Amino acid sequence: MNSDRIAISLDLINRHYQEPNRNRYESKYFWEELYPLISASGFRAIEIPYEPVWQFGGRSGVPMNRYCVNTKYESAANYRAALAKNGIDRVTGVTFEPNLFMRNANLDFYFGASGHFAGEALAHAVDLGADYFAISPSPYYGRVAHHHPDLEAKIATFAERETELLRGLAEKAEKIGVTLVLRNEYWSLFRGERILALLDALPESVKLDIDTASLSIAGVQPSEFIAAHLDRIGCVHLTDTSFVDEYENWKSPNPEFPEHRATQVFCDPGTGAVDLHQIVSLLDQLGYDGPVICSARQTRDPFRALLRTRALLNQLQN
Repeated sequence: MNSDRIAISLDLINRHYQEPNRNRYESKYFWEELYPLISASGFRAIEIPYEPVWQFGGRSGVPMNRYCVNTKYESAANYRAALAKNGIDRVTGVTFEPNLFMRNANLDFYFGASGHFAGEALAHAVDLGADYFAISPSPYYGRVAHHHPDLEAKIATFAERETELLRGLAEKAEKIGVTLVLRNEYWSLFRGERILALLDALPESVKLDIDTASLSIAGVQPSEFIAAHLDRIGCVHLTDTSFVDEYENWKSPNPEFPEHRATQVFCDPGTGAVDLHQIVSLLDQLGYDGPVICSARQTRDPFRALLRTRALLNQLQN
């Protein structure tokens, strides 16, 4: 595994449900204290989730969209300079999920809003010098079903409109030199191997984002999926889980927080049941040289997660 292509995602800071509390994580000082700690943990690259919600939150210090970065740093170039000063050389990628816009029965609103902000996020990825832009091709299945009880009858229509949206983004991404990749979350309308049909309908420039935990929860062996689709992979997320979806939690309105038992879906890399050693070894054997992103999504302790992830990488690279 090429150590120069390894990044850590800023999704290790849960901006919505846990510590650090709102006053801290909305402050610029919190993030500027975090960056040198990321560097000290051996990471020289980061991935940034793009979240439009912070655009409506005033002068937020959360660096998760174009508006906030420009408000706090005046430009993406200044922000990149601030990262470099704190030991972070580059932003490897930007991710985007459209859950915020699935809020009523109007699909025109959903596709209009998600298309607009996806375009903003793609432009921001370019400004940050990112290699890839990773987009979730659907909101949570359960959230869609809540507003559209006849979802099963609408899935074909949803897929057609999503394909049209992604084709437009793919054309823009190819022109500006950013790889568009499809996120493969276990709660998606395109979960597991269903994403392949969507990928087939898009230009060859569009690639897959391999999320190891999401594939496992959806009942797909990550190593087998990687081996079968190596030439279509745009980036790999090393995510971990011990969660088994016994009650079709993936269809719930909030699938990251299971209804039937008090548990987390994701855990820090190396602490769950996903065989990350096997996956990394396979990537090396197959000659994969693309971006690898460590994700400690939902972590209870981001600072311990940084060290845990570095300890895991030290083991994997020995």
